[in-house]
Amino acid sequence: MSGLAIFTGVEVMFYWLGVLSLACVQGLVWLRWKLQSSWISLVVLAAGMGTMLFAAAWAISSILEKEPQSASMSMMVIMLPGLVLATLGGRLAWK
Repeated sequence: MSGLAIFTGVEVMFYWLGVLSLACVQGLVWLRWKLQSSWISLVVLAAGMGTMLFAAAWAISSILEKEPQSASMSMMVIMLPGLVLATLGGRLAWK
């Protein structure tokens, strides 16, 4: 048995959500410093990324609670608007 067996799915999920959140924030800072993106585009992009992170957390926790229908609905209802927001914000930021 390995030493990682003490971690359940919830701890691993929160670890990777933290890593992804840090990567999103670093990406926003890079866009602001290197490309001089407008604040409104960064706000739209941050809202989209935050919504997608929330949808992923919802789906993973639903799977861990053995509720696959809730997981699939969260991916459709929460993830798709987040994807649209992130795409719109990314297009505005790269202009």
